[in-house]
Amino acid sequence: MSDNQNESSYPSTEYLAKLRREAIFYLVGGAILFLVRFIAGKPVLAIGAGAIICAVGLGWLLANNPSNKKTGAILTGVGFIVILSGFKISILPVITGVVLGILSIGALVLGVKKLILYFIAQNKKY
Repeated sequence: MSDNQNESSYPSTEYLAKLRREAIFYLVGGAILFLVRFIAGKPVLAIGAGAIICAVGLGWLLANNPSNKKTGAILTGVGFIVILSGFKISILPVITGVVLGILSIGALVLGVKKLILYFIAQNKKY
């Protein structure tokens, strides 16, 4: 068996870079969402932060790159949820707090998953 056949089973450098980039993105995004959840409890900060997040999401959503559209849609939705949490309408802040908590935990779990996949692929390479 030649070495060339074994090299094809190794993950590519592009794949490793993509896994690493996604892991960092999800971990940082989950941490930021967790912090935004606490900001969402304060009406003025929630509306301001939500508007900024929504504007960034809309910018990514309207970009020409199709890979940014999913992220833009998620950010726009999160921004809208944060804006809604700023309004003290009976149970709305509680619902938005729960939704933001679930989103932050989900992003952190995805980040850890991507990080584990990255380390597994990295060990296959060397």
